[in-house]
Amino acid sequence: MTAHDLGELLNPSRRPQASHPTLLPWLARWADPADLPSLARAAAALADTVDPGWPPIADAVAETLAKRADASAQLATLVEALPPLAGHLSPEAAAALNPSDDRPEILVYRAIAARRQPLHAAAAAGDSPPGAPAGDAWEQLGALARLAPADVPPLANVSLLAALLTGRAERHGTLEDSETVYLLPYLDPRTSPLRKRVELALDLVEEALDTEAEWYAAALAVRAVPYLDARQRDRLRDIADGAVGPWQGHLRALAVTARLPWPSVRAELAAAHPGLAELDRAAEATESASLTLLCRGVIAGIGARYGASRGWRASPGDWWPDIRPVQTTAGLELGADRGLSPGSQAASTRLITMSSAGAPAGQPRYVNTHIVHPNDPFTPVDRYQPLLADTWYALRVHIGEWAADSLIDHPQAVPEELLPQTLEGHWLEVAATGDDIEVPQAAAALFLPHRGEAWACSCPPGVQSHRCHPFDRTPHILLPLRSPSTPGKGRLRVTVHYQGHLLQAFQLSIVTGTGPVAAPYEPALDGWVDYTATEALTDLDAQAPRMLSVLTDAADDGTCRIYWKAGPESGLRVVAAEAQLGRAMELFRQRLRSAHVVMGKGGEVNAYGGDNDKDRRRYLSDLARLATLGRTLRNSLRAMVGQELPVADGQPSTIQIARVRNSTYVFPWPVLYDLPLNDPPFGVKDSDWYQPCPVIDHWQRDVIEAGYPHACPYSAGHRVDTLCPYGFWGFRHAIEVPPSARPGIPMRREIPYTDAARMVVGQTLDDRLDLGAISAHLTRIERDLPVQMAARQTSTAGFGAALAAPELQFVYFFCHGLRESQRDPCIGPVVEIGVHDEISTHQIATWDETLWTPRQEHWRSAAPLVVINGCHTAEISPEALVSFVDAFTHASSAGVIGTEVMLHQKVAAEAAERFFGHFADPEGLDAGEAIRRMRLDLLGKGNVMGLAYTPYCSAELRLLRIPPGSERGGAHGEAYAG
Repeated sequence: MTAHDLGELLNPSRRPQASHPTLLPWLARWADPADLPSLARAAAALADTVDPGWPPIADAVAETLAKRADASAQLATLVEALPPLAGHLSPEAAAALNPSDDRPEILVYRAIAARRQPLHAAAAAGDSPPGAPAGDAWEQLGALARLAPADVPPLANVSLLAALLTGRAERHGTLEDSETVYLLPYLDPRTSPLRKRVELALDLVEEALDTEAEWYAAALAVRAVPYLDARQRDRLRDIADGAVGPWQGHLRALAVTARLPWPSVRAELAAAHPGLAELDRAAEATESASLTLLCRGVIAGIGARYGASRGWRASPGDWWPDIRPVQTTAGLELGADRGLSPGSQAASTRLITMSSAGAPAGQPRYVNTHIVHPNDPFTPVDRYQPLLADTWYALRVHIGEWAADSLIDHPQAVPEELLPQTLEGHWLEVAATGDDIEVPQAAAALFLPHRGEAWACSCPPGVQSHRCHPFDRTPHILLPLRSPSTPGKGRLRVTVHYQGHLLQAFQLSIVTGTGPVAAPYEPALDGWVDYTATEALTDLDAQAPRMLSVLTDAADDGTCRIYWKAGPESGLRVVAAEAQLGRAMELFRQRLRSAHVVMGKGGEVNAYGGDNDKDRRRYLSDLARLATLGRTLRNSLRAMVGQELPVADGQPSTIQIARVRNSTYVFPWPVLYDLPLNDPPFGVKDSDWYQPCPVIDHWQRDVIEAGYPHACPYSAGHRVDTLCPYGFWGFRHAIEVPPSARPGIPMRREIPYTDAARMVVGQTLDDRLDLGAISAHLTRIERDLPVQMAARQTSTAGFGAALAAPELQFVYFFCHGLRESQRDPCIGPVVEIGVHDEISTHQIATWDETLWTPRQEHWRSAAPLVVINGCHTAEISPEALVSFVDAFTHASSAGVIGTEVMLHQKVAAEAAERFFGHFADPEGLDAGEAIRRMRLDLLGKGNVMGLAYTPYCSAELRLLRIPPGSERGGAHGEAYAG
């Protein structure tokens, strides 16, 4: 037997019916003494939970440790880590423990170890030791000391002990069924008929087998067999027929007698886990250093997953680590056989190779969907047969191994190695809706553990740790749906959310009718992924929850759809973006432009003054025109989604607006206006009818100097027809429009740099502009940002070469933007730098494929935020087949910020300077807050043009300085020349 063989036995793939923590008692016997404190902590963590630590596990660990550490210097440390250990010590060892340790659980277990006499005497005398439970609880402990049988082991769970002692165990139903079974030796049969509890145990054994939890079924049976009568033994034999492999014979053997003489808790556990005998034989034949290393890895893995609930963290590492050869004092290598074959050179470099099936890395998990019948959720409907019209079905959603019959083609996996370091896993929420497919249930929760398949259970979503048992879980959720009443082709939208974030979105195409489809090779039920926020859940885990998540796409008929989900447990609503909503962006751009541009004697001129300001009267007119548009759009949405509209309550809040890949539809979310407005009488201007909020006249004091609050300081006085900037979503919330991530590139939340950030500038040389003012503007940005001298480019070739730098922090266009190229209209939107030197979205794609090499490394460690300061450059309209936003997203940028309308040179310059100033603030403001503060800064001048800027990136994107020489930093190469 080699260390490799033992490693294979420890691999979970070799014992699929027994959970990892069942190894703890075995580890307590074989682990190195130095690792026993870590093992005790892991066992203590399991003692506080039922799932998956069937309580005898901790008792069995304590019993084994008591034999190994009775006279050890580690004894006090082990008892502190695992209090039940004191209950297994000899009276002499228990008396030698530190008498100042007066925790109630230590007192209880020490008293049990000392044959209950000290506890009984103290209770009879009415004296309570320091730290002992007060009053009735202490008297009940005394009663337990007098009445509990000497051969009953101490409870390894203080909360269960308290429930037993206070009579809550059955009177008030506070215990799980499995806990009641575990307490069989303790519960008074006079308060609850023994037969009833034994029948419950057999019911649980049967349920455990139904879910293939074989070891758990055996552990329950072992605890119940001393109380079985003849009929119940027959029932256990019948139940055993549902087991597979060696477990069937094992369970039938347990039913032979009504009472088994288990000499110890460890023996009881071994009887429920026949694989331990094979592990013992393997351990005896394994070289000690290899055995130590193997045991240490398993202990660290168990502790890392379960120990955090007790404030303990195991050393990080994989559950099944690669164990590389290490020279021992005997000159042998870990992983090699005890004797090397003569002349063998390969043995000196041999590794202990774990089976790939047992390693968490490299085991992708996918979202699988099926259509099933409500009364048969395990048999998917044939995807090549249309659904029957006006018939109830169910959408089954499962996350785990890729299912070959899943409706989702080319699914995108969730990389397990990128999961956040939480104690157990993540709660996800699945929602679905359709245009003509009825989905009455709002949403359903799935729990995604660190490893293995997701499950649905009765635990409240969002709450950890789990109290459910494995056999109480189902591997999927079912959302009922009813097919359309008329034959045809419909769509079903399915979304997966994490803490309000849209994680993934799927589209299902469903054909309803009779008989097979016209082409047998074309499925009637089909699906695909069309939005992925990020491939790394760890990115989402670090972000604040989103109060509203919206997805936009286009239907087959060309109309737009808005899918709306506001908060947990709310449903997914679909809004058909037609009529007023369809023209929303056009109206928004018109009103912004009318606020910025007026007709003068020589044509169109800038409406803002020399300091980009506007007088109060004209400013109120701009606000009122935008507010009436925002009120109309908000009410139109409200009519379709109900009351599910965001409320900030004065706290920072983020609204997520997601677009499916290459979607051409956008909506003016920042202009939505929450405060109620009446229509003014005929002939009365809006600005004369609505009542200005006092904050408008005290903006500098109440907003800028007050730290840019998220709620109006005069909100308590808001009434109907109040005109207040804080009524707009764009001034109160952070609104992000994250693009769908390209496979392999997670959504960026940080832009790292070391000594100085690097910026590439694409600058116009149009002599119709004030080129001196542009140069001064760029100098101010370089001064305010922690950037090296920016590389100012005025030609397409130079700009493309500058962007080839493998690490960049900023790309800044100060340019013209055109809806289409002047050379060839089919090219689409372009920006002009230099003198009419055009850069198209197609040119960016070509650079990404050919010039920026190696492509897999380009902008991986530090990707730039692209700021396009011009006119029409971030506009994603039906006419723009490919936008600059999508072009730079596909090139792996951190995000794009652009303008929705034409801006005058001076207004555009100030807006950019204020944004960069906030973004580079020492407080570390993120992009969403920097955009919001820039808008509020301009409002202080009566300028509403901050609403023209849209951030297509994570709202929490930040500029992050990495100390030189740190692991995350890295060289940035040579500085750019100016």
